[in-house]
Amino acid sequence: MSSTLTNHPLQCSIVTNSGEEANPEINFPAKFQRSSFSTVKFRADKPNDHASSDVAVSFSRRRGLICIATLPCLLPLSQIIGCLRANAMQPGTKKIYLLIKDEVRKVLSKGKAAGVLRLVFHDAGTFEIDDNTGGMNGSIVYELERPENAGLIKSVKKAKTQIDAIQPVSWADVIAVAGAEAVEVCGGPPIQVSLGRLDSQRPDPEGRLPEESLSASDLKKCFQRKSFSTQELVALSGAHTLGSKGFGSPTSFDNSYYKILLEKPWMSSGGMSSMIGLPSDHALVEDDECLRWIKKYADNENMFFEDFKNAYVKLVNSGVRWNSV
Repeated sequence: MSSTLTNHPLQCSIVTNSGEEANPEINFPAKFQRSSFSTVKFRADKPNDHASSDVAVSFSRRRGLICIATLPCLLPLSQIIGCLRANAMQPGTKKIYLLIKDEVRKVLSKGKAAGVLRLVFHDAGTFEIDDNTGGMNGSIVYELERPENAGLIKSVKKAKTQIDAIQPVSWADVIAVAGAEAVEVCGGPPIQVSLGRLDSQRPDPEGRLPEESLSASDLKKCFQRKSFSTQELVALSGAHTLGSKGFGSPTSFDNSYYKILLEKPWMSSGGMSSMIGLPSDHALVEDDECLRWIKKYADNENMFFEDFKNAYVKLVNSGVRWNSV
């Protein structure tokens, strides 16, 4: 598996529920000028019980309009749409969403889950915030000759064919939903993703996925270029709990990854313990900032699930061009 991405000061992102190191938010003026529109006169003899709430609603609506009007000055439109879509299913897509889920579940087994997640990370992980290129765009179908992508698309190709026979959908949408299903089928948190991604018609640039030999410092820099924080890097790395890298059961999505990282079994001499994890996994536990989150997730699986879910949604919205734009 690859990729995870750190917060750009203007990135509209999902805030975690862990209470720490949430993504920076755009700061708007603390005070707004009152206008006659928000002025309500009260009768002394009959107070209006709803008046104060009406003022609050009016104020909230104006504040929302100000936010919406300001965002285009700060973010690419595709990023704004992605943020607006992140927490809600768009009207008219529920039927298609259930169709994708059903067909994916027919071809998805616990044994294939790690490969499906790897597919998600390799498609979305090409995103770079500096030029807003790459990301979750289905370009991986043009990148299968690259060694790191060999065989990845086979896991969902049959499902895509069946779905298209009923309702054509993008590769990007199918891959995003398939990754969420891979997590849930292995006991992880349910993750709902929005639909409407447009597929790219060409491959993304090479050399954008994190290498397995990167140090923690280089990993953090790599993820920063993709608009992901250190906390999100550590949360997304928890997907390595699936598969054959030795972090607990290869088919159970849990917080075993973090517990075993703290044990550092690769430091033992001899045996298979030295084969556990990748050099990049080992590097995380040697970094103080990463170690703090590793300890949190090792102690609190629910926190890991929530933070992974939020980071995953952000990942599959990275660099997306939506069909409504």
